Amino acid sequence: MRSRISVLLLLVFVSAFANAQKAPDVNAGAPFINYKYKGVTPPNLLPNGVKHLGGGLVGDINADPVYGIAQTEKGKLRMFWLEVSTGQDATGVTGWQVLDVLPFSGVQKSEYLFFAGDPSINCTKNSREIPNLVGRGRILRTKGTFIPSKLWVADIAKRKFVPFDLAGVKCEYSEP
Repeated sequence: MRSRISVLLLLVFVSAFANAQKAPDVNAGAPFINYKYKGVTPPNLLPNGVKHLGGGLVGDINADPVYGIAQTEKGKLRMFWLEVSTGQDATGVTGWQVLDVLPFSGVQKSEYLFFAGDPSINCTKNSREIPNLVGRGRILRTKGTFIPSKLWVADIAKRKFVPFDLAGVKCEYSEP
């Protein structure tokens, strides 16, 4: 009897742990696609309740429109938004429209999310820098490395985040 109860408790704990670690529903970011907003100074709340944590431009920064990646969060859901500029208002504030969303839930304190332009992470493949890269992984400060668990490229032509193969990728970490 005790062994059955022990097995049952073990199964409950394992399933609870697995649910806490599982990736967010791919549709978790769907409500934010096509969302339009005016640029803000991080960390400010957008009108939809999302906290804007900052971002950077990707692709040709002299093009019109320009593209960017924003790091955002709503509750425990953290997200990268691939966005396109929609022009400037009379005061010079740029408007943005969200094209694609990478949602992350269950991000551990030991994990780090980075996006293109992050001065502390530099990833290469075959000794070449990977443009427009975003990812999730762990920093090994003592070794000066970043170990990615997942990588994506912001594909401007497709207007989407596209998974990027980890094979042969080397990432360095340097303290800012």
